[in-house]
Amino acid sequence: MPVISSLTLNARLTLNLHNLNNEGTEGNQQQTRMVHILDANGNRQVVNAVSGDMFKHILVDHLIPLLQEAGQPLSAAALRHDPDRITADEEFVQYCERSGAERPTESQIMSRMLEACSATDLAGALVTRGRAVGRKSVVEIGWVVGLPENTITEQYFHVKYAPEGRGQAAGGTTVAGQQAIFHRPASSGQYAIVCNLDLWRIGLNDITREFVIAEGDRLARARALLRALAATLLKPAGAQRNTQNPHIMACEGVIATSNNSLPAPTVSPLTPNYLAEIEAAAAACNRLQPDTVRLYPFRTLAEGVQILAELADGLELAGVPRHA
Repeated sequence: MPVISSLTLNARLTLNLHNLNNEGTEGNQQQTRMVHILDANGNRQVVNAVSGDMFKHILVDHLIPLLQEAGQPLSAAALRHDPDRITADEEFVQYCERSGAERPTESQIMSRMLEACSATDLAGALVTRGRAVGRKSVVEIGWVVGLPENTITEQYFHVKYAPEGRGQAAGGTTVAGQQAIFHRPASSGQYAIVCNLDLWRIGLNDITREFVIAEGDRLARARALLRALAATLLKPAGAQRNTQNPHIMACEGVIATSNNSLPAPTVSPLTPNYLAEIEAAAAACNRLQPDTVRLYPFRTLAEGVQILAELADGLELAGVPRHA
């Protein structure tokens, strides 16, 4: 069974005709996310991208029912998929705002966050009522960025169905008529994904540096997190899926794991030779500390999901690394 302290996913996901993330609407035209990047040759490019916020939102939506099935505690706000998680619970807010002899310390607030809500433990939250206590997320997800040479975005003309007749729908005086014609983007291409999971931090109070939940619960939460990452690849449930459900064509990359304080390596798949680069990085880590980093390359979506499933089933967690 592999002992894992940290895990990274470095992958290229091919999506056709998706619209998972937008910046807003101008008039009757929806604007998709576009970002400026430097390509492998140092040239500036403008490409379609899906924000890390969106992909983390997708992962957490998959994670919450998995935590429920694993019997892990969830705050009422997390159960309704509130992004503020436990900090949106009135009972928890009242606990944080106690005064006098009952006033909790920051470390007590942190422990309560981890014990009462497994989603907050994994995905993080910031207490801002009464004092500031931040739980840093175990999950780190970068922008999901289109490869410049293999990604394109186009605007498509749409007309809403209007039962009252074509004339009114095409430009009548009603609100329905005025909004019937609109333009919506769709993007297709290869997208670079980088994700890091610091599994060793699950259940760890960031202030006292002590674990405040049982080892079995830490393991259950870690397994749910790996399964949620697999589900995110299978179903990236972002915006506009009701009419622009992405065509997932392919997924390839490498999963890296580390069993101690050396982090699992990450190399952006925006780099053409990212697989060779991460192999070299893993070899360097293993020279520093033997048998530290393992690589699990995959060529298809099914292989990637299978690797995550097997790692989840056989998982053992490392304790607090020496640098912690």
